[in-house]
Amino acid sequence: MNIKKYIIMVLTCCFAAGCSLEEEPYGFPSTGNFYQSAEDANSALMYAYAILPEIEYYSRTFITVTELPAETLTLKPDAGASNFELDELRVRADNEEVTTTWRYAYIGINRSNAVIANVPSIENMDADERNQIVGEAYFLRALHYFNLVRLFGAVPLRTEPVTSTEQVDAPLSTMEKVYELIIDDLNSAIELTDFQKREGRANKVAAWGLISKVYLHMASSKSTGSPGYEFVSDANALYAQAKAFAGRVLNEQTVYGFDNDLIAIWDVEKENGPEHIFSVSTDRTGQFEGNYSKLPLMFIPYIDGAVFQLEDGVSVASGWNHFLTEPAHYNSYDPDDKRKTELIVSTVWVNGNPRTLGIGDFSRPFTRKYIDPKRVGDQTSVNTPVLRYSDVLLVFAEASGPDAEGYAAINQVRSRAGLDDLAEGLSVEDFRKAVVQERSWELAFEGNRLFDLRRTHAMEEVLENQYGKTIETAAYFFEIPQRERDTNPLID
Repeated sequence: MNIKKYIIMVLTCCFAAGCSLEEEPYGFPSTGNFYQSAEDANSALMYAYAILPEIEYYSRTFITVTELPAETLTLKPDAGASNFELDELRVRADNEEVTTTWRYAYIGINRSNAVIANVPSIENMDADERNQIVGEAYFLRALHYFNLVRLFGAVPLRTEPVTSTEQVDAPLSTMEKVYELIIDDLNSAIELTDFQKREGRANKVAAWGLISKVYLHMASSKSTGSPGYEFVSDANALYAQAKAFAGRVLNEQTVYGFDNDLIAIWDVEKENGPEHIFSVSTDRTGQFEGNYSKLPLMFIPYIDGAVFQLEDGVSVASGWNHFLTEPAHYNSYDPDDKRKTELIVSTVWVNGNPRTLGIGDFSRPFTRKYIDPKRVGDQTSVNTPVLRYSDVLLVFAEASGPDAEGYAAINQVRSRAGLDDLAEGLSVEDFRKAVVQERSWELAFEGNRLFDLRRTHAMEEVLENQYGKTIETAAYFFEIPQRERDTNPLID
């Protein structure tokens, strides 16, 4: 099934005819005349997936919330005040982007809950298909809660569909309880899903990969003393779990793999390639934003309003120049690192003439990860990566520590980037710091850096001590949005 076309079809029908999958207030399908067939089950699942590429989630806001507070991105001078709060680490409880991320994660959770609650009772459909659909819904619910717990810490747990406003209020659950649900959901996803690659959809390998990241986040947070993870009793046991699940991705499947061509990984026509275990899928031919993505325009500079060319001749229309690459990040690469020389564009050609983009200029070097040469106006088919093979490879390395397997994993990533092997003989602490630094280069602009700094208790060490930023608020968790506190009396 082509998820892009299916989502476009479902949402187009909703907008055109008044969809029975009505949004009130966290997104739920009506069950009155629904959940009668396999087609209904698939439609409900596609509705659950459809929240991911919305502008308020992975097609813009999630990247804004996770990249601006780190040292990777800053902003054009006339960006909105709430964006600058994130960039300058002085985030208020009424921050628009943070509040929106909270809301859309819970919309996604409620849509997943509806699938989990209703699809198992549909009898007149193939059992394997039913299991796959429910398993994917468990994966999606786990992903949303993993985002929430990493962003906010303790959050309300909602595991049943919300079908009226009276059900919305819920107390905060402890981080321990949230993580228990995430792990249970991913184990259910592992049990129910298969290995088949379906573009834009999760499978068993995606569940293995995500649970490895969950265990690594808990393990590293505990071992470094990151706030909020006192409930973790044994970091080493969780490192072992992270390594075991990441190892399954590396050794127990043949659907995904390591791509030695950095440019090919980010070719929009190859977004279903071996590196992309799970991505948020979009289609430039869609009728509404959320079908297609405008995220690339946030990264692409405005150069005289012109169409300019990259070194290999790819034509790119000027963008909005909203996200600007930070000098701290740009200058941290080895000069010969291909992730800088090939994946960050620093020279363009305008009317046949080369133009160098300075790291302190208005139009700066920009990432090649979000480019669609066939863009139609502002509409692109660029997917937002959530889980890549090299991400899991570095999870495996960090969880392993400085043994032969750990070195082999990180060196595979470094070799593709044109770098020498990592120095031998590092301590466990220094090796893991080196892996986290490697992640900053490998996964730049993909929504990982803030979480890596938080889980390694390195916000102050890196952002303040190394790069001279000032952290006023929200170093390790954002405040529960003021809107939620005002409307949910069960939150203390």
